[in-house]
Amino acid sequence: MRHLIAISFASLLASAGPTLGETLRLTVVSGAPPHVTYVKAAKEKWIPEINRRLKESGKDFKIEWTEAYSQSLAKFTEVLESVEGGVANVGLILKNFEASKLPLEQVTSVAPFGLFSMAQMVDIDRDMRKKVPALNKAYEDYNQVFLASGVSLSQQFFSNFPVKTVDDLKGHKIGASGAFGQWFQGTGAVVVPSSMANSHTDIRNGVYEGYALNEILGFAYKTYQVAPYLTRVNFGPSNVSGITVNRDTWAKLPDFVKKIFIETAQQYPHWIIEEEDASLKKAMDIMTKNGVKVYDMPDAERKRWAAMMPNIAQEWADRQEKRGLPGRVVLKAFMDELRTRKIEIAREWDKN
Repeated sequence: MRHLIAISFASLLASAGPTLGETLRLTVVSGAPPHVTYVKAAKEKWIPEINRRLKESGKDFKIEWTEAYSQSLAKFTEVLESVEGGVANVGLILKNFEASKLPLEQVTSVAPFGLFSMAQMVDIDRDMRKKVPALNKAYEDYNQVFLASGVSLSQQFFSNFPVKTVDDLKGHKIGASGAFGQWFQGTGAVVVPSSMANSHTDIRNGVYEGYALNEILGFAYKTYQVAPYLTRVNFGPSNVSGITVNRDTWAKLPDFVKKIFIETAQQYPHWIIEEEDASLKKAMDIMTKNGVKVYDMPDAERKRWAAMMPNIAQEWADRQEKRGLPGRVVLKAFMDELRTRKIEIAREWDKN
């Protein structure tokens, strides 16, 4: 029924835009549940801020939101498609599940191990989009307007066996979300594509023995209960999430509403950082009290891990070039942003 309501409303938008004095009904979709940070920041900060600013605008214009989270409307791999087709109006996407449709967005995934902060990731993402317009233009091909990237804590590694060196991975089955599975190439591990939502059940059932996700997600999805060894590999923060709006919906919005959407979306990654900072300590306290053993992988071992891998970044860039996309430009732009900020880099992915 929710599916049919969203489709019917998309058809309505195509024929008539909202006028002042109306209540506009919008459906926002996410594969993840609302306790996951990138969704929580949208649900508890972004949407209420839009509503507040609309109320204070002096315009008789309101939005009634239908919030479809937890794969209730679209699976993790279907969010972009659901917004493209107008089944949903606003998408909270995870770019790593859209590697084929949003290939240029995978650059942080294919060039891991940079020691930078989430706040630096926000600035890096912003500056790259100014220099490489193709990053935002990609969404137009899927009938969407890109508003903002979210930011995520560095992914780490939870497992049911101890991992202190990269050699400890050899022969083990490892679960990974989308493009993150590439990090285990060259290690001797066997990658099993999966979603973080399945990590607890799959590890418990022996489908795989570990999963790459950060501490907050490891807590939220209860992965730590079946994988009590947390190795802080520090693959690096990412701009893995984002907010998009269906282009037909966007075209029908009054200019002052578009302005509110754009301005509030710029705050979105900072709300995520605030939430991550607050949640991280709480999650770690609970997990360690419940027996999780934490190991911080030394920088020398991280560099050794990076050196063992094939150059997945240059391979990725070459594949994009064959598709007519500026893969090498994007890779160099990302690495240049790290170098400009004097960030420690485990491997010069654009050079060797």
